[in-house]
Amino acid sequence: MADGKAAAAVGLGVAGLAAGLVARSLVKKDRASDGDASHPEGWKAVTVLGDAEEFRDGGYPEPLQRLAESLEVRIDPAPGDKGFEVHARVRDGVDLDADGDPGRALRGALRDAKQVFETGEVLRATPRPHGERPRTLLGGAVDEAEDDAKGEGVL
Repeated sequence: MADGKAAAAVGLGVAGLAAGLVARSLVKKDRASDGDASHPEGWKAVTVLGDAEEFRDGGYPEPLQRLAESLEVRIDPAPGDKGFEVHARVRDGVDLDADGDPGRALRGALRDAKQVFETGEVLRATPRPHGERPRTLLGGAVDEAEDDAKGEGVL
């Protein structure tokens, strides 16, 4: 009897995942962008909670400082006085990523700089503090998404 309940639970999980993927594809069709469209001038931006002068005066946090020579950076107030926005783009003729996607390295640097400025460290999902867990179908999908998320997606 327990095997039947486990099979039903797995079946419901797979059906839920499939429904989510179908819904996501339908929503993406109706939008002009999935939230990560390329800016026509190559700018990427991240909103940072804190004081822009402290960010500017102390030099950029290390993840962004490493690339600063290759970037154009501008800092603007965030809407509603909710911190500030860091806008950056790769200078013409500079290749930041050997994989051919200069935006990937820039996205990762902006995310990491935001985390260092706000928390003092780059937050990591792995290694997991609770230890290893058995690899499952849905857990494997989450693990892969976490591994790929660093240089992809919406800032």
